[in-house]
Amino acid sequence: MPVRALLYTSAVKTDKATVCRIAAVLLLAAAAGGCASSQGTHRVWPKDEQGVIGRPAPPVSPPVPQPVLPGVAGEEALPEYPRTADEVSSAAVTALMRQARAALDSGKPDQAAATLERALRIEPRNYFVWSMLGQVYLAQSNYSQAASVADKSNALARGNVYVELENWRTIAAARRASGDAAGAEMAQARVADLERWLYAPSAP
Repeated sequence: MPVRALLYTSAVKTDKATVCRIAAVLLLAAAAGGCASSQGTHRVWPKDEQGVIGRPAPPVSPPVPQPVLPGVAGEEALPEYPRTADEVSSAAVTALMRQARAALDSGKPDQAAATLERALRIEPRNYFVWSMLGQVYLAQSNYSQAASVADKSNALARGNVYVELENWRTIAAARRASGDAAGAEMAQARVADLERWLYAPSAP
């Protein structure tokens, strides 16, 4: 074979090999680029995983503990409730309540009622004042008002058993005096439950 033809054949073979190598490199680069472009841009979430995180649930307020009477739902330790008006009242209201008590004990319920109304204008949600006002209405023989005011005191007291005991005594007496025997019996049963809970001796 002539030298020129031999050189031509070698050149053609060399060019084909080079082209093949270049094509292979380009294919690999294209494949790698395709993988790189798809990686990190999309996420396939598993079936058990949420793709969108919702807002956190609002905190749940703990339930307010309620006193439990013996024989109703078990026994619990007595919560620390205020026992006297002095513990929750301002100095002005405390002074007015003492004046009202003195007037009531002296047989002057009208004067006591006027004094307590002044105290309620200062502290309209003071359940001790409402409780004493119920006793004043009872002394005035205003039985329906006495029971109503005692109920209002119970609602404001929010489970304070010391105040509830006085209120239920007032309610029982008012119902008895007004001829509501069944209502008086129910109120007196409530009084007995509270007294047994508050004053029963502790078990050893």
